[in-house]
Amino acid sequence: MTLFRKIRDLVPRRPKEAEAPARPVRIVTDSTADLPPDMARDLLITVVPLQVIFGNESFRDGIDLTTEEFFRKLATATELPQTSQPSVGEFRTVYEELAQHTERIVSIHLSARFSGTVETARLAARELVGRCSIDIIDSGTVSMPMGLAVIAAARAARDGADLDECAAAARSVLRRERLAVALDTLEFLRRGGRIGRAQAFVGGLLRLKPIVTIRNGETFPLARVRTRKKALEALLDTCFEGDPEVQEAVVMQSTTPADADYLVGEVKKRHPNVPVYLGTMGPVIGVHGGPGIIGLAVVLAQPPPDKEASS
Repeated sequence: MTLFRKIRDLVPRRPKEAEAPARPVRIVTDSTADLPPDMARDLLITVVPLQVIFGNESFRDGIDLTTEEFFRKLATATELPQTSQPSVGEFRTVYEELAQHTERIVSIHLSARFSGTVETARLAARELVGRCSIDIIDSGTVSMPMGLAVIAAARAARDGADLDECAAAARSVLRRERLAVALDTLEFLRRGGRIGRAQAFVGGLLRLKPIVTIRNGETFPLARVRTRKKALEALLDTCFEGDPEVQEAVVMQSTTPADADYLVGEVKKRHPNVPVYLGTMGPVIGVHGGPGIIGLAVVLAQPPPDKEASS
């Protein structure tokens, strides 16, 4: 035996997919969940990318194009980029590959009012009927608020939960979330047709900064403020109204890391024992939200009043 072979045999080998720890349920989401890659890998979450299109160039969200690269291209683009959902074939390929290792999948995706992604996932899942049980969940939201539900399902799967329990874990998080997002402008949402009831803000904004949330899968107006500082305070006031019991929180930003750090610090002041995640909104969110978008979401111990009726 050569010295090289002895050394090679001593080096730990990374397990292949077939050698990965067996789990009764596997979790799938799309790139708009904005999950940190390390977390997705550690929790065995499969992420299906959407596409960002600049002219004749197409990029896989979060794979071929980072957030930083996207906003650099956006600054010099002569026309706004477009986004495109994954195809039925792409979802089918993912489900078929996972079906080699499990018979149960929970697939969680952004609001159907924002994209046809969740319906495309349903179409692909129908092609595996009889081979694999796939629970498709319309999160009714996007970015890390959806990501927190995905993480909850993946942790349940890691701990041995069955299909219904993993899906219930995701839905429970979605029912208990509060979300507020500050934008520098509604122009990107308006041009992309994702503005929802926040359309009422258009035409009267002047230089005011809109604060919005997502309810029942669409953008909904909350407030308008004059300064960035007041926008950050509005996010905190909205999510912590009534001093609720909070289980976890996430701050999301695209181009303003200093503002994100400020929000993280303020959340920790209010709830020092609550885990706070810091996420980066990806290129697809950037297409529709534009630069300067920042958000705060919290998961409460109980559903907030506006979600109790629909839970």
